[in-house]
Amino acid sequence: MLKAGTSLIDISPKPGIPMAGYPHCPRPNIGIHDPLYCAALYLNNGKDEIIMVTMDLLFFGKKYCRQIREKIGKNIMFTTSHTHSGPWSSTPLASEIAEGCFDDERYIAELLPKVESCIREAMTNTFEAKIGTGIGYCGGEQGIGGNRRAKDGLQDPSVNVIAVKDMQDTVRGVLLNYALHPTYLHAENLYVTADYPGYIRRYIRYAYPDAVFMFAQGTSGNQSSRYFRTGQDFEEAARAGTTLGVEVYHTVEGLEYTQDIDIVFKNKELDLPVRSFPPVEEARAEMERARKAFAEMPDDNYIEKRNCELAMFGAENEFYYAEMSENSDVRDAELPCEVMTLRLGDTLICGLQGEIFVEYGLELKAASPFEKTFVFEVTNGTLPGYVFTPEAIAEGGYEVGTSIFTGEAGKAIVDGIKSLF
Repeated sequence: MLKAGTSLIDISPKPGIPMAGYPHCPRPNIGIHDPLYCAALYLNNGKDEIIMVTMDLLFFGKKYCRQIREKIGKNIMFTTSHTHSGPWSSTPLASEIAEGCFDDERYIAELLPKVESCIREAMTNTFEAKIGTGIGYCGGEQGIGGNRRAKDGLQDPSVNVIAVKDMQDTVRGVLLNYALHPTYLHAENLYVTADYPGYIRRYIRYAYPDAVFMFAQGTSGNQSSRYFRTGQDFEEAARAGTTLGVEVYHTVEGLEYTQDIDIVFKNKELDLPVRSFPPVEEARAEMERARKAFAEMPDDNYIEKRNCELAMFGAENEFYYAEMSENSDVRDAELPCEVMTLRLGDTLICGLQGEIFVEYGLELKAASPFEKTFVFEVTNGTLPGYVFTPEAIAEGGYEVGTSIFTGEAGKAIVDGIKSLF
């Protein structure tokens, strides 16, 4: 007999707590546009159990995952939506450290007890349940998603859904895994928001009033709405979230449900290859060149302006990492990298730390022995920079400059996951 428990708790910060996600932007929030949530799903088949936790945060640091796991004493998977309009809760990148950006102790002191409470409530308030998993579709043809490095670049349009019902056929939990940066709201926004996943939640609340909604970010390291949005505002976030919400609803309605599932959890830690950085003065010169290019870029070409801005951010991080590497090891508290697999019956979930290029998510799906394979990034911690493809090195840009890793880090992660199949 399958038992399940769901729980939801508001983790929105108080006004004044800084928001994470955009460099050079001190962003003390001025209020809540829509709440941020932590949600938990507990599953127990009578032999094995697992707890899945999702949070409307940019990242959730590895040390916090460890602390809560030790307190609860269970297998727990932590993952985030990656909203860029919520507070810090992990180790920042080099440029942000240089600017004095860190976790706000006041927020963390409130966040961790709430996450623990959410987990314990899901474990306590259980019901006899059945579960279904399935895959929908929503991509560029629907005006959603896309590759931010190239307009016609690779995308993963799969709408990966897990739904839990009670024995009265009431939907009690819905989890969506989708690969798309929640950056419909840009740096000028000072309101706390879950971005487009918040509008998916709103839609699901109307469709299934008793359901807890959970969002797990897919491999979106090079995925954003850049070439498919008409603006960066709440209206566009609502359009994207509602469009995805409709597809989630249709997917949930078409699922087959069962009480009989295996639950198999595996994880391991990996040492990822770290790259060498250029001499500090060389990196400084490149940073100044990139800053000048951005300053001189006219505002009337929005896409090129954003691309130029990201190139500047990458050059800045490379400079600060070059400085750090002269005096200390650039490896930080988020390493080593944890990878995990969670099998729920005929469905496999792969959990990866950090922001990962979509190529690696698609490679894992193709290699998996399970047709229904979902890939979560920013899971069980983050990483000091992106995991990009070797081909991206020649192109350069934000993701490459922002990372401490070589182009072989992605292969190491994929191989690590495959060893858990």
